Parts: sequence; C-alpha cells; structure tokens
Amino acid sequence: MKRWKKAGFLAIWCVLVLGGKTKIYADEYPSEKSGLDVVFVMDYSGSMKSNDSELIAQGMVKAFIDTVHSADIRIGFVAYNDRLLSTTFPVPVKSGEDRQKLKRLIDTAGYSGNTDIGLGLRYAYDLIKQQQSGRKKAIVLISDGESDLEGSQTGRRIQDSMMDVEYVMQQCVELEIPIYSIAFGNFDGSTTDLKSLSDQTKAQMYTVEKPEDIIEILYGIFSDNTDYSIQQISDGIYAPGVQNILLKLDEAYLDELDVLMISPQPIGPVSILYGGQSVDAVNLKNYAVAKITDVNPSIKELTVQTETARNQELQIYLISYRNLTPVLNVNPVVDKNVPLKYEVYFKDKNGSMILDETFYKRFTCTLQLNREEAAQEEAKFLQTDIQNGIISGYVTLNHSGKYNLSGWLDDSMGTAAFAPVTIEVCNHLPSGELPENEFFTVLTKEKRYLLNDYFSDEDGDLLTYSIKEKEGAYADVQIEDGALTVNPVKSGRQTLTICVSDGEETLEYPYELVIVPIWKAYWWVIPLLLAALTAGLWKIIYKPKPELERIAKEKKQNRFFGRLDAYCMTQPEGCEEIPPLSFQMYKMKDSKLTLGDILREYPDLVEQLELDEIYLVADEERRMILYHKSKSSVMIGNSVVCRQIQYSVSFGDVIYITSSDGAYELDIHYIKVIQ
Repeated sequence: MKRWKKAGFLAIWCVLVLGGKTKIYADEYPSEKSGLDVVFVMDYSGSMKSNDSELIAQGMVKAFIDTVHSADIRIGFVAYNDRLLSTTFPVPVKSGEDRQKLKRLIDTAGYSGNTDIGLGLRYAYDLIKQQQSGRKKAIVLISDGESDLEGSQTGRRIQDSMMDVEYVMQQCVELEIPIYSIAFGNFDGSTTDLKSLSDQTKAQMYTVEKPEDIIEILYGIFSDNTDYSIQQISDGIYAPGVQNILLKLDEAYLDELDVLMISPQPIGPVSILYGGQSVDAVNLKNYAVAKITDVNPSIKELTVQTETARNQELQIYLISYRNLTPVLNVNPVVDKNVPLKYEVYFKDKNGSMILDETFYKRFTCTLQLNREEAAQEEAKFLQTDIQNGIISGYVTLNHSGKYNLSGWLDDSMGTAAFAPVTIEVCNHLPSGELPENEFFTVLTKEKRYLLNDYFSDEDGDLLTYSIKEKEGAYADVQIEDGALTVNPVKSGRQTLTICVSDGEETLEYPYELVIVPIWKAYWWVIPLLLAALTAGLWKIIYKPKPELERIAKEKKQNRFFGRLDAYCMTQPEGCEEIPPLSFQMYKMKDSKLTLGDILREYPDLVEQLELDEIYLVADEERRMILYHKSKSSVMIGNSVVCRQIQYSVSFGDVIYITSSDGAYELDIHYIKVIQ
C-alpha cells in the first residue's frame, strides 16, 4: 500500500500565529480558499478511436468529476477535433445532479475528424479568462497527437493552430494560468511542443498508457489546491466471485470519503458497507466511484463489496478529504522586547475551533521569521509546542520594523503552506528630563549628573548619550560614561542639545544652563553683614563694661543652672581624640569659674585655647555671663565676643572658641536641664 501526500486540487492552507503582551489583543485570520476553475481540453479526433477504443480518456475525466471533493471547484469542458464539438463554462460539481449533467456533456461527441490543438486551447482560454478574479485557474490538455489539418474543410491551416497555441501560452504566462498537458496512448508525433507549453506556464507534461496512470496524474496536477490524501488499498488479480475488501480508516476530522476502483476489464456491481448502511457506487465501466459525504468519526473501517471476473485486475483507492480552515491568531502590532505569542489551530466547517492535542501531534509545524528591512539576514526558525490543545510558541523581537512570518505544516494528508503575515514591531522613544532651575555661578563646583537617573526607555533598551551641539561658551560641558558634567566658566546662558539614543531612535533634549553673576547670586550676604555689624555695635554701645571682680561680687548670691556640652571640633593630628563632654552646671557651688576649671583633664586644650582666661559668672533668670581676656576667637552664635566685655548666655546658645593658630576649635552648648 502506498500513499501520495501532496495531492488534491482546491485550497492552499494558510496558517500563522502571533501574540502580544500580558494582555493579548489578537485578530483571527482564517485562510481564504480562493476556489478553482479548471477547463479540460480533450482531443476527439479520429485517431483517438484506435488509441482509446475503450473510451478510457473520457472515463477518467468523468471519474475525476465523481471523486472530486464537493468544495468550491468548477469544471469546464472543451471537446475538439478540427472544430469545436461541445463546450461549457466552468460549472459547480457540488451535487450528484451537477456531476451527472457535466458527464453527459462529455458523452455527446464521438471521435472523428482532424486535430486542431490551437482551436481547442484558444476557446478554453476564452472561457476561463471570463471567470471572476481571485480564483485559481488551470487548463488540462489531453491529446494523442500533434495538430493535423490536412484534408480539413474548416479553412484553417496548421500555422493558424500554432499561432493560437503561442498566443494562449503567452496569455497564460502573463495571467499565471498553468497548462497541464497529457500525451495520451500511442502519441502520434513529438511531445516537444506539449512539454514546452507546460514548462512555459509552470506546469507539467504527462504520458498516459494505462487507466490507473490517468487518475494519479490528474490528482497530481492539483497537488497544491486541496487537502486530501490518496491511499492505494489494493492492487491485485482476483478470482471470480464476490469480494469483500476491508479498508481501515485512521484519518481524523474528515469531511468526505471516496472509494475509487480502476480496472482494464469492466467492473461489476459495487457497494460500500459503512456504519450499517450500504452506499452504491457510480459505475463507469473501467471506473467505479462511491462517495460518502456524511462521515462519522467513530466509524474506523468500511468494506468494499464487488463481483470480479476470472483473473480480473483491480486497483482500489481510498480518497480522504478534510474540510478544515487553518486560522492564525495574531496581533499585527507588538512592542519591541515583548514576548510575541503565535498560535496554530484549525476550525471545522461549523466554525468551531479544534482543541485536540492528539490531533496536532500528527503535524510537523515549521515557522520562519524574517525582517523586511534586513533581507540579507537569515530567516529565524521558531520553536513550537502543543499547549492548551493547539500549536503555539513565543519569540522576543529586539529590533523594531516589519517582519514576515511564514512556513508550512505537514501531516500524512499533505502540506499546508503558511501565507506570510506582516508583523509590525514598535519602538518607543526614550523619555526624561534634567532638573530645571539649577543654580550655577562661577564659584559653583563642577556638577555631575548620572543621566540614567533622569532618562529611561519603555522598551528596556540600553541608553547611550552624546552632545549634538552647545551654543555659547559659558560652561565646559561633556558626557562620559553616561554622566553629564557642567563646569561654569562665566556668567551667561548656554543651550545644550543632549542626544539620548536607544540604538534605533534618538531623543534630542534641549537643556539651558544659566550661570548667574556673583553679585546677583549672593546679594543676601550684604544685609547679613550689616545686621551682624549692627548687633556688634549695639553690644559695644549699650552693654556696660564692669570689672570682672565687680561682676563676680554683684552676682555672688546667684547659682548656675543647666549643663554645658563641650565638643572638640578640631585638634591637631596625632593627639589623643577628645570625646564629647558634659558638665552639670547646677551642681557647681561657686558662682564664678573658668572654662579651664571644668576642662582641667585636657591641659593641652586648656593651654592652646587659653581657657583659664575665659570666665563664666552665674546671672539672674538662669543665664550666665561670659567674660574673657584670652587671645582666642570667641563667638556666641553669630556674634563675636570682644575681650573684657560681659555677654549674656541663655539656654540654647552655643559658644564657639578657636585658638589663635586655628589648631583647636571647641563648641560649647548651654542646655536646659530639669532638676
């Protein structure tokens, strides 16, 4: 038993798939079966009487009509010798009545006369070119010899016939209509012209000598136009009597089954036993055809019953049709770097999706993806798997642009070509901005901006940066390692154009630098200095200048409150570090002391800051009086403490003491304490 895979004549399968992001908004793209119009051009010249005395050529065309799938196919016919004998436009063959009417037309003419191939071809072309556009078209020429018009009474010459053949060939090449030629029986003459005719129109020439050759050739002609398979079930010589031949049915989702029987001898009565019913066959002497259009998937076998003569040669074929619509579920627009999902599945004739893991395991799915803008790149083959009852997979595209997804799907019944689908992959422009109203002066230190902190890309691409142009020379600006550095030079305005690229598109971001003049930037310093000077003068003018002893005597009855926290902020390197210190002033018995008295543990500090010359005297309302005669710089808050002048210290005040050489700096905080 042998099987022909790529056989049939109607629909090209177009299957593609696509997906998108987390939420998939995909469109369904069912394959559109464009239908087929075919015209048989058959030689009825006198020479066919001897070449085809059993009318095998006519019988094989009628057997083809009976076994063809009841889909969108239309068949026309032109019978010719040196005249046109019978013709018909391509007509549907969906019903038994349609098929019977067409077969009767084939039988209306007998073999006689001369041969004018050009006449038959020209009329067949005129018939088929008038059919609606968008449908596939084909011409099948059957002849047993070259054109011969010697003795013809039509007035046509052999040159006329050859010119018609040439004209039809040129027109069919232009319109992409293949002309298949069949050299029948003992072909009279050279087959060179027939082969050239078929080759030029991208078809084939065949030679037929036996009945079984014809049906195989006819179905081979239409191998790209339908989804079916032919299985040869039997090829043998039978004894006389009734034969019961069992056929196993193993294909899934079938729409129609045909049993075709071929024999050089007349075929006896034939019936098919299928699921408890008997289906009678159409008997065409050397051919018999039984058609089952109500296929039950639960029935896994049928029986052919026929009566054979002694030593009868008999070939039996099972022709299976599958009327499924391949569908692609695809989002034609997807973002770059987002996984793209593709799915392959079928819908039955009722429009229902087939979810069947076992069924899809029968198929070999090959998908390839190529980018339109990069024709030199090799196509990428995609991985597929069976998930949730269908064929699917994912791919991530990291370049924007248009892609074509195509491929093919194979199983035991043939090959389905995947028509290309265009997928547009979108890229998003980088986005972001630098801080506005940045403050620059010529005294401002160099500022550095890590640009990835300010710019981003929605597609997750790595960003690169450059400066396209910079107007003005008020700042030195450069970008290096993804960082923008700005070093002000002089006051003024300068505009930068920063280019932010994701590798495909570039954001040109304008950024204006304003370098403010120093007097305008630090105008507030002048009022601050005036305020400090005024405060100092006020203390000098309005504060009394008593002698230390008199102050101490007057305040002898007072006592200290709170505490002093001391912090050595600066000291020479190599010296033992002085930790933060705290002194409970409310525990002091005297009303007068020096800072040297309370920091006696640190003689170097006392000596360098001359703390023995800085006095504290208890005052009313929990204040202290600060009085010093040292050479150190002393401040209370922002006020400078002059020597030998009393200053009032309240809770919260900070005393700053710096040695004359700047080696030591001491901060003392006067803190309120709940006693």
